[in-house]
This record gives sequence, structure tokens and C-alpha cells, in this order.
Amino acid sequence: MTTNKDILPTEDIIPVTFIGGTGGNFLCHFIVSAKRNIKNIIELSEHGNAHKNCLKDVSGLNFGVSYPDDKKINSILIGTPHCIEKKPYYTSAHIADINLINNNFKRSIRIIYELNDIEEISTVFYGKFLIDENKTSIKSNFTHTKSNLFRWQSKFTKLENMPNVLFISWKELFKGNIEELITKLSIFTKIDILNFSRESLTHWRNKTQYCIDKFTDI
Repeated sequence: MTTNKDILPTEDIIPVTFIGGTGGNFLCHFIVSAKRNIKNIIELSEHGNAHKNCLKDVSGLNFGVSYPDDKKINSILIGTPHCIEKKPYYTSAHIADINLINNNFKRSIRIIYELNDIEEISTVFYGKFLIDENKTSIKSNFTHTKSNLFRWQSKFTKLENMPNVLFISWKELFKGNIEELITKLSIFTKIDILNFSRESLTHWRNKTQYCIDKFTDI
């Protein structure tokens, strides 16, 4: 098994880890686009998911947070980079165990959220995934999503003793000052601040807000 504590964590791959609905695919695309200096505005689904057009340097198993983390990590570590762009390579994955991430990757980026974000993120997940991807509007699925977000929230919170992890909050990504967010990402990734597409971020935020406005009080 690749995920072994005796193997040194790789410097070659920086995963963006997140729970569904918090924008991890977009954030990965945002970083990879900046790394490759691509300024095209991302094409999103009707309600704003980036699944089909997300740029990743290397792919892995795209399963939910409940699927075994070691299998998702292994699939990333044995993956073949999609291009010959310089390292490190970026990808996104629903990996819950931060210690397992640290055992396998020297650095990572993690989207975190607070309890008071759950109603909003649940609505986002409903529109972006359940409607756009699964074509289902069953309300019980929305309730299940909220329960899941409550269940996993303690895993997706900031930990002060991990300087190797860049923690990005849902509020920062969705509503925070754009230049402060980009500066934070630039410092961690060493990607030129001018390479990040403000237009793509604004487009994703607008689509996400549209999704929330449309499905609030479903």
C-alpha cells in the first residue's frame, strides 16, 4: 500500500482537500490556471459546479468523503500528471483525515467551514451536485447533506499546529476580500499574484450566489 508511514511525504503533489459543496474543484482550477497563467474564465454548470472543466495536474478517485481516504490518496500518488508543467502538481479530493494527508503529502490546502456555514453549503451542494449532476430534487437528499456536513465539520476546521497546511475558509473563498485571498494563495504556492484570474473567481462566486438564492427555503 502506498500510504505507508515509512514513506516520506511527497513534495511533488499538493492536494486541495474538502467536503462536497465547499468549492474544492473550483479552488484547484483557480490555482492550476494561475500556475499555467491561463486567464480564461472557467465554464461552470448551471448552478456553478466546476466538475466538468476543472483543471487538475493529476487526478485521483473522485469519491465522497465517506469513501476510504487511503484509497483516494493512493490513486493520486500513482496518477500520471496531465501535463509537463513544473512541480508541484495540484489536485482536489474529498479526504477527511488530515493526519493521513500529512503522512503522504508534505504540503496541502484544505477548505474548512463553520457550523453557521452549513445551511449555505447544503444549498450549494443541492443545486450544484444533486440537481446539476444527479438530476434529482428529492428533499430528503438535502436533509442528508446537512446531516453529513454536521457530522464531518470537526474534521474540516483549522488546526494551529500545521503550518504545512494552508487553511482556506468557506467564507474567505466565497465572500472574502479577493486580493487578500489571492495574496494568501500566492504566498503559499509561490505563484505570481498577477496570474490569478479575478474574473473567474467573481464568476464562480456569482454562480454560487445564484444557486443559493434559487434554492433557499426549498
